[in-house]
Amino acid sequence: MTKKAKTSGSGIGFSLQTISLDQFAVFEEDYKAEEKTRFDVALTFGINAEHKMFRVSSRIAFSQQKRPFLLIEGSSEFVIEHEAWESFILDDSASIVFPHGFVAHLAALTIGSIRGMLYVKTQNTQFNQFLIPTINVAEMVETDVRFDMKKGDVLS
Repeated sequence: MTKKAKTSGSGIGFSLQTISLDQFAVFEEDYKAEEKTRFDVALTFGINAEHKMFRVSSRIAFSQQKRPFLLIEGSSEFVIEHEAWESFILDDSASIVFPHGFVAHLAALTIGSIRGMLYVKTQNTQFNQFLIPTINVAEMVETDVRFDMKKGDVLS
């Protein structure tokens, strides 16, 4: 008898379904080589209950004087194993809660993908020097992520 391998260290089975580059922009006129650069990252999450999918989107901006000069947004969609999905549904069946450690893991995978996209998009330009640093995503995702469904929505 063989057991299906889990694809995450958390013991929650999932698979990467899609990786998307949602936005990329360079505003050369807002970049000054001698000025200090700021790095910002934002995360948002979503679900597709019908297909048992979890979406992580990230927006990363390099800016100076509060004006972004390099902007990239990307997202990943993950199919969650049926048993895991069902275990996240609260007893009232109107809410689903994803553990923060699991969400942080999916977010780290997404940011890693965006890191590669940024490198490729800026290759052979002056902006290739701006790399997305390693990020402790666990500090960004400190709590479980909950979705409350509207009346009539189905989680399972």
